Parts: sequence; C-alpha cells; structure tokens
Amino acid sequence: MDHLAERGQGEVAILATGRRLVGPDGDLWNTFGGRAFHAAFEESRFRMIVLDRHLVVRGANRAFREAEGAGVSVVGRSFTGFFGEATYAARRPLLHRALSGEVITFVDWGARESPQERMLRVSYLPVEDEAGEVDGLVIVLEDTTRVHDLERKVSMQEEVISQTSDGLAIIGTDCRYLWANLAYTERWGLGPDDIIGRPVAEVVGTRGYLESVLVPLSRCFSGETVEFEDPNQKDDGSAVIYSIRLEPFRDEAGVICGAIVNRRDVTEIAVVRERLLKREREDPVTGLPNRQALLEELARCIAPGAEREGDGNLGLMVIDIDDFRIVNDLTDQAAGDELLRHIATLLRGLAPQAHVARIGGEQFAVVASDEGGHGLEAIAEHVVASVEATGFDWGGNRYSVGVSVGLVDLTSEVSGGAALTVLEVLNRADRACMIAREAGGSRVALFRADDREIIARHQEVMNVRLIHDALRADRFELHAMPIQPLYEGGTPHDEILLRVLDESGKALPPGAFIAAAERHGLMSRVDRWVVEAVLNRIPSMPEGYRITVNLSGQSVGDPRFRDFLVNALDEAPPPPGLLSFEITETSAVRSMTAARELIAACRARGCGIILDDFGSGLSSFGYLRQFDVDMLKIDGSIVGGLLEDRVQQVIVAGIVAVAEAMSIRVVAEYVEDAETAGLLRELGVSFAQGYAIGRPRRWNVPGTAG
Repeated sequence: MDHLAERGQGEVAILATGRRLVGPDGDLWNTFGGRAFHAAFEESRFRMIVLDRHLVVRGANRAFREAEGAGVSVVGRSFTGFFGEATYAARRPLLHRALSGEVITFVDWGARESPQERMLRVSYLPVEDEAGEVDGLVIVLEDTTRVHDLERKVSMQEEVISQTSDGLAIIGTDCRYLWANLAYTERWGLGPDDIIGRPVAEVVGTRGYLESVLVPLSRCFSGETVEFEDPNQKDDGSAVIYSIRLEPFRDEAGVICGAIVNRRDVTEIAVVRERLLKREREDPVTGLPNRQALLEELARCIAPGAEREGDGNLGLMVIDIDDFRIVNDLTDQAAGDELLRHIATLLRGLAPQAHVARIGGEQFAVVASDEGGHGLEAIAEHVVASVEATGFDWGGNRYSVGVSVGLVDLTSEVSGGAALTVLEVLNRADRACMIAREAGGSRVALFRADDREIIARHQEVMNVRLIHDALRADRFELHAMPIQPLYEGGTPHDEILLRVLDESGKALPPGAFIAAAERHGLMSRVDRWVVEAVLNRIPSMPEGYRITVNLSGQSVGDPRFRDFLVNALDEAPPPPGLLSFEITETSAVRSMTAARELIAACRARGCGIILDDFGSGLSSFGYLRQFDVDMLKIDGSIVGGLLEDRVQQVIVAGIVAVAEAMSIRVVAEYVEDAETAGLLRELGVSFAQGYAIGRPRRWNVPGTAG
C-alpha cells in the first residue's frame, strides 16, 4: 500500500490506510480502511473504482457513479465488460504491470462522460493484502483538460513570440533589458540571452539612444503610451523604417517597472504610403502637382504674413486649352493625353520657378511671380503666344492649339484687405478664364471685381447654386399665363410657367435662372420636376381644361428624358387633348432625330405639340414639314412692332397661310395691346398670348390660373 502514498496529497493518499479489498459478498468492505477511508473515497472529486485482482469492479465512488449516470450498473462488472474489448486490449500491459506492484500513471483522451473529448490523467494504484501480495487495484481518473489547455496556450504563446517578425522587448526603468525575442535582437546580430541585463545605450549605440530612445522611454516610464517612426540603416547600408510602440510595463501591484517595446519594420508600408501620398498630390497623366497640391500652395501664398522670395507681384493663372476637344475628336485619347503632357512641359519651361499644376480636364494653373517687373499680364500673354506658336504634332499632322488664361493678382487681392479663401481665389481665376474663353479664346482676362462681365458671370454662378438648392429643397412654384382664342368657339389654354423661389420664398425673374440652368446642363432636371408636378395635378383639373408645358432644348435632345417622359405619361395618362408640350424651333432643328422621336411618343399618348419661337430661324418653312405639330407660336420678335411694320404683317400672313395649308393653328405671343390683338385676328391668327390677354399668376387652384 506504500505505492498509494506516491500521489503525495489529497484524497488518494487516504487510500493508503486500507489493508484488504472487499470480498465478493462485501463482508470485508467495512474493514477496508475504516470510516476515514470510506469518507475520503466516497467524497473525492476524482473518479475512483476498486478492482480485485481478477479486474472485477468491487466499488465506485460518487464522482464515478454520477459521471456514468444513475442507470448504469458498475459494481460486479469486469473491466472488459465495462470499458470494452478495445480499451482492455490497449491497457492490458499496464494493468498487468500494476497487478505486479507498479504504480502506473498516464495521460489519455476520454469521452465517456462528455460529448466533448476530455484530457484525463489515469492512475492504476496496486493494493496489497496483509501478506504483501497485490490483491487488487484502485483506478483514479483526474480531468486535466483545463491544465492541458493552459499549458498548450502558454506553449503556443511562447512560439508566437519567438517566431513573430515583430521585435519585442522589455526594458526596465534602469534602462537595461529585462527580456527580448530573437526578432528584436537579430537587428544587432545578437541572441535574446546576449542582451539581458545590458544597458540600452550599449546595445543600440549612444547616439541612437540619445536621439531616438531616451525621450520616448522617459515618457513611457511616466505612464504614457508612445508611438513613433524611427528611420534607420541596416548593416548592409540599406534604409529601414521602424514603427516603435512603447507601453508601460507594470508589476503585480500596478507599479510601472519598465516599458514594453514593439518594433516593426514598416519600410515597405512607408514606401507604399509615400506612393499613395504622391498619387494624391500628383496628376497621373502629366506628372504635375494636382488640384489638391495647388490648393495647398495657394493657402501658403495667401496666408497672413506669408514669406516669399522677391518683390514682384504674385499671380494665379488658370489656363484652359481651347481646342482640346477638337484634337480628341479628330484623333484619339492617346493624342489628348499627349497634348496635356505637351502643354505641361511647355508651361514648366516658360515658368521654371513657378508652381505649375493640372487641376482637372484640360485645365492647368500656374502660381507665378513677376520678378522681372514686366507685369503679370505680360507673363500670361507670353503663355498664350508661346502655346499658339508651338502647336501640336500628332500622327504626322500639326494641330493649332490655343489657351484661354484667367489671371488673378494675388498680391493686390490679399493686400486689398479681402479675407479670401483658396477656393475663392481659384474661383476668381476660373471666372476670368471663362470670360477669356467665351470672348473667342487665345487671350487673357484679368479678374477685376468691378468688371461687368465678371459680375455677370458671378451672378450666373450664384443662380446655378440657387437652382441646385431649389432642386434639393423643392423650392419651385408653378404659374400660369393664359392663351386666348381670337375666334368664336376656340378653347382657351394656360401655359404653365416655372418660378424659382429664394430662401425667403420670393419668386425670382425666370430669364436669368433659365439661362444659367441651360448653360450648366440643369434644365433636364428642372423639366422633370415640372412634368411630375403637372401630372400630379391633372386628376383635379376640370373637364375641357387645356394646358401647355415647355420643354427645354436639352430635354428635347436627351434620350433619357424622353424615356422618363414616356414612363411618366404611361403611369399617369392625361385625358386626350388636355396636355400639350412646347418645344422651340431651334431645339427641334438642332436635335432633329431626337425631336421627331419625342414628338411621336407624345402624340401617341394623346398629347399635343406646339412649335415655339417659330420664325426665329432662317429656314423655318423648310423644316416645318419635318415635325408633326398642332400649333405654331410666332416668335415675339415678329409680333413686336406689327402695327407699324408692313413687312412684319406680310410675314405673319405668310406663316398663317402655310399653317392653314397644313391644318396647324397659329399662336402669337408678346401681344401687348388690344390693337395688336385685333390686327392678328384680321391676319388669321388663331390664338394670342401676352400682357394684353393676361399676366402670369400663381397656379394654385386646379384648373385655373388663380
């Protein structure tokens, strides 16, 4: 029984007090160690069974019985019958050794007590009789899964730390190494044990310690987590960049006793980052700085107290290639890219000390100083002349290229006391560039705040912003202007007009915002809003009511708008004859095919077509047969002065005669007085519209011009 004492502690040691195994009839069980043995055996947290020398179970403690379940019989069963033939075959050599007096302990996986496998420490403890002969065994099963898992995790963590590419170390508050992994020490050709206890300055070098390590370590010892990058050099002379992170290392009491060092080689990451930063600031086609880089340069130039070399005025030029799209259309994209590179090279050569950037599309910008005293405008004129003189060669052909330049005198603008942002400065130069381009190109326009064209362009930009705001905030209002018949039995119409409201709700004059919307490609969006608003009101309109809606030239020529209009009319079909669309003669002629498709789609859905501004073109009658229309609106320039101008009267009579031959009714707009209306009636005009007939009013009551 002395073998039992080898477990050394706990309940199993109490088994050493037993002298005899229980007999088959259980008579001897009460003499086996007495009550102390029974209590320890029964209450042990380990699972235990007692076998006789024939390997038959003679007793099982509570832990074993509970693990097996209440319905499982244990006592009286053989080892083979209980654990199975396979287990017996595997354990037979160990059982025989235990019956020979040897204490057997081994580790095994067992799953009898759980759906998951558990790690078990199994002990076979021989029990001797009074004569010293082995009379049986006590089998002890101890679940060591948790301990095994912890040991495995510790082992894995040690392997991770030893194999990680990050250099890890712990430095004591005395600036000596307490611990390090191989990835950290191989930087100096050392092993981890080679630096333990050594001063940091001795390992990294005094200069490196003073310049890069001492201050961050001191901050870390004060409780701060410190991160920084350390540009360095490898032994082979190649550059390396380390990312260093220092975190306070605390003892069990929470007192800082060192610093945990994490050193990572981020050289490749830094290179990629540098490339990305360069890409963010560089135009990929020309290699010039891009718009973002220009804005940063402008910010530096106009900052209060900004220092710059020389006494000359500083200027910003925005440069637009006038004929870029022509070159693209005549050649290909490769030629367009080459033209951009050609202009970039030219600009750098003309102003080697200037900041040249490509800011988008075919647009460049130059921040230059008038160091020679020739004047900023002279510099800009030189740019225009040089581009024109150089031209552009591609595919054996030479193309004439011009540039428009918008110029802002930064020195006078900033010294004038205006607190301008970089975007405002760039916007001023861009507006001046637009003026130069619209004046014919190949010229310079200097921004002057009191210039009428500049003011008009600025107002247009503000109108565009207003339209964007109105589209976003639904700040539109519909008005109606009457169209009255000039003959008995005719049906009156209302032309639906749009007004844009400002933030205060005031309606703005339509002319300015319509021109801005057309110039900046917004009219199709505006027309969609009008169509949807009108179609939503149609169910409330009285029977026999007639309305007309204007469509812009952009919408007429846009296949996407046609698809939208067709879908809208199909989803909410108006009664036949209720709704007509007005399109201008100019837009119809400019987009002949698209206009004819749009007209056909509208007529197929019961909508009428009115050709507006008829007579404004030179070939009005020639194109009239191309379009299936219901009405013509005579251009206001023909109606004005009709009473005094005999030629105009003949023109109107001619239009009426042609229209009657084609069964088309005629409307005259801009009718300002009753006399003109009477003359139009005599000339055969069917309808009239103008202030003499009725002014526009808010269309707030369904079916009326309330």
